[in-house]
Amino acid sequence: SSEVVVSEMGLGTQRWGSTDFNAPDEALCHRFLDMAVEAGVNLVDTAEQYPIPSDPLQGKPEGSTESIIGSWLKKKPGRRSELVIASKITGGPNVNAR
Repeated sequence: SSEVVVSEMGLGTQRWGSTDFNAPDEALCHRFLDMAVEAGVNLVDTAEQYPIPSDPLQGKPEGSTESIIGSWLKKKPGRRSELVIASKITGGPNVNAR
């Protein structure tokens, strides 16, 4: 048994940092995180391959979404204990041999 309580609603981050024309920028993503926490949401869903879509012509944006979450957490390190961060891995080219 665990004392971790997960909110019934989560915050999805799939397009954060994307090169898509209307993807949210870092400042807006930080506002989303602020609003979610204020509303009682503590589950944040991410993945190592996010953002989707990404533009291979602009380097490898994979991991940008996790960096955005990290920069938000860095502003107030105590917030990390307030969140349940659910991540996953695709098994694609971002996986190393280990």
